Amino acid sequence: MKTAQTLTTAAALLCALPASVVALSKVETRNLDIAEDDASRGLMHLTVAFKDECLHKHKDVCIAAINAKLAEHPELFEGREAFEFEVNKVREATDEGYNIVAMRLNADETTVGGLLGDGMIWYPYDWCLAADDCYTVGPWDCDVGIPLLPEQCCKMIQDSVPHEDMNGNYLECYTEFPVGSPSNPINPGRVCIHTDADGIVVHIPKNE
Repeated sequence: MKTAQTLTTAAALLCALPASVVALSKVETRNLDIAEDDASRGLMHLTVAFKDECLHKHKDVCIAAINAKLAEHPELFEGREAFEFEVNKVREATDEGYNIVAMRLNADETTVGGLLGDGMIWYPYDWCLAADDCYTVGPWDCDVGIPLLPEQCCKMIQDSVPHEDMNGNYLECYTEFPVGSPSNPINPGRVCIHTDADGIVVHIPKNE
C-alpha cells in the first residue's frame, strides 16, 4: 500500500477541503457569527463567518454579498478594499481521488490533529467491494494518548481497510495543513468557498 503523501501545491488543500461533511458541520456550529480567533495563535484580526450571505446560496450570490459587506463595514476587515476568493468544488464519490483520506495535522505540522483537534480522521464515503457490497469505514482515532505521526495514522487506516475496492483502488492518505500552521498561515484577505457541482455553497466561508 502507498504511504502517506503530502500535497503542498494544491490551492484546494490550503483552503482545507473537508474530508467529512458531518465532521465539518460540527466545527462550523462553533463559530457562526463574528468571533475573535484563538488567542493562543497570536492572531490580530477578526474571523468573520459569512453564513447568512453564503450558505446554501450560489457562489456568485455569496461573493457579491461578501463584497457588499466589505464595502459597508471595512473596519471589520482591517480596512482592506478587496478579498481574494478561492472557490473549490467539494470532492464527490465519483471524483478522481475519492479513495484518499485527508489527515488534518496539528498546528506544528508534525502529528495528526483531525478536523476537531481530537485526532479523529473521517472518510466521507462507503467503501464498495462491489456495487452491492458497500460498508462504512472509519472514523479512525489517531490520538492514542499522544497524537500519531502521519505515517503511523495512515498505516492504521490502511490496515483497517486492506481490500481494494471495485475499481481496484486502495485507501490512500494525504496530509492537510490547518489554517494558522506554517504551511497554511492565516490570510485575513482570503475567503475559501466550497461548493457542490452546481455552484451552491455547502460550508460557511470565513476570511482566514
